[in-house]
Amino acid sequence: MRVVSRLVSTPARRETAGAVAIHLALAVIGFTLLLLINRHVGHGVEWLLYRWDSGNYLRVAERGYPSFIPYRPDGTPDYSRLAFFPLVPALIRGLHLLTGLSYAYAGVAISWCAAAVAAAGVYRLMRAAGASPGAGYACVALWSCSPYAFALWVPYSEAVFSALLVWAMVALLARRWLTVGLLCLLAGAVRPTAVVLIATVMLAAGWALVHRRDGWRPGAALALAPLGLLAGWLFLGSRVGRWDGWFEAERAWGQSFDFGTGTVRFIGDVLTYRERWNAADVRHAAVLAVVLLTAVGVLALALDRTVPRLLVVLVAGAWLLMTGTPGSHYSKPRFMLPFLPVLLLLVARPLARAPLVVQICLYGGGAVVSGWYAAGLLALFEGSP
Repeated sequence: MRVVSRLVSTPARRETAGAVAIHLALAVIGFTLLLLINRHVGHGVEWLLYRWDSGNYLRVAERGYPSFIPYRPDGTPDYSRLAFFPLVPALIRGLHLLTGLSYAYAGVAISWCAAAVAAAGVYRLMRAAGASPGAGYACVALWSCSPYAFALWVPYSEAVFSALLVWAMVALLARRWLTVGLLCLLAGAVRPTAVVLIATVMLAAGWALVHRRDGWRPGAALALAPLGLLAGWLFLGSRVGRWDGWFEAERAWGQSFDFGTGTVRFIGDVLTYRERWNAADVRHAAVLAVVLLTAVGVLALALDRTVPRLLVVLVAGAWLLMTGTPGSHYSKPRFMLPFLPVLLLLVARPLARAPLVVQICLYGGGAVVSGWYAAGLLALFEGSP
């Protein structure tokens, strides 16, 4: 929080607090509805909190990483928790030991605190990008009630990663290079998708060095940025005694870069109603919308000369990584959640001019839909969201 406070002036803190309040209000609505529906269908809270990726992070926090990679009969790696980076489980375990909270509730506390910090960062990033206070609030609200906002409520890694990513971009636009490097280092220990942030930071730092701006500090950011990601890879590999252990474990999750072949095949199957896909699955619409609308959004941002170029590079890189790796297609909208605020800038500006009552109804309705959809993703639908 000390790093964050250095990036925010005293008058701006009051505005930022308002943005956090908006996020928390919408998150409470969505999370409450999720819990109510989950109870209605006969599941307990702990069962919900151990679903999908949450369970993997919580079990790593509880038991640590395995010391081997399991293999299927055909010789390919089977699913393993070695694919999950260590910082979030470490935070959960630390809070559990410090407070005595169960691992599940410690994970929820970490996510909610990190999401609040992220919401503050989203507001400051939008203001740094030239948005008005109203547009900044609108962007926070839209992000907080987006369909995959559930990942900010449960022990997933998106909340922590979002907080580090948005504040790193705030620092990057302010050319606070040491802060950028530190936040980027931490982000790399949370998720391998930090490679997009790292590439953006290294590009900006390299440009500053070539043009001899800001002295030695861009060089420090350039050196610090990839260290967390490299340390995460090496640490996970050390658990099984091989430097490429994470890459081997990740093969089971289908995250190898295939230049978009898997994504194109999935979209083709959905659009042509192939028998192996259920045409009524609402998640297909979410995946199609994210893949196609993100591409349109990147183009619109590139044409908007008021948007900092570094933000365009960040979102374009995220889109390339999302479409270029097949993995779980249903998780693609969640993948874009930390990067989503930049795209929301396109609709937040006109929405900020709408009457207040319209905005309240829109955001409140969005929070209800977000909670309802989260119940389907976590409690009802098959396949990891």
